[in-house]
Amino acid sequence: MTVFFCGTCGVAVTGDVSEIPFPDEPAVHDDRTLAPSRMAPGSFARDPDRFGPPFEPAFDDPKLLVSAGPALTILVHPDDVRGLRLHPDPRRLNGCCRLDGCDGPNLVCAGCGAEIATEQSDCWVSWHDIRLDPTAVTEHHPDSDQW
Repeated sequence: MTVFFCGTCGVAVTGDVSEIPFPDEPAVHDDRTLAPSRMAPGSFARDPDRFGPPFEPAFDDPKLLVSAGPALTILVHPDDVRGLRLHPDPRRLNGCCRLDGCDGPNLVCAGCGAEIATEQSDCWVSWHDIRLDPTAVTEHHPDSDQW
């Protein structure tokens, strides 16, 4: 089991979660309802690909922008998150129906205000996930007493 904490102030931002392999892309959902999470409650996975801003031109097609954001973001089920609140900057809270997550972290630590995570839940995305920024959190494995 693993618990993630704010790397700035130490507030717990998840409960106990267990690592699983990164899941496949979900099936397309009905965009009138909240999409399911790729993660089952109580689990997390590390995305090997880069995620979020900044965006830069693709190597083989400069007209296409690709993420140059952090790799190994930590996907968790929305119900496993705690100690976070919406970003105070309204420019981070964009989306059609909910949060699209395209403008950088949109969840901050409730304890100190540090940018911690990005929620993607808008109608045009195929999932409802929370991504913890691996550079903004620390992890503790209570079973091993390892920080």
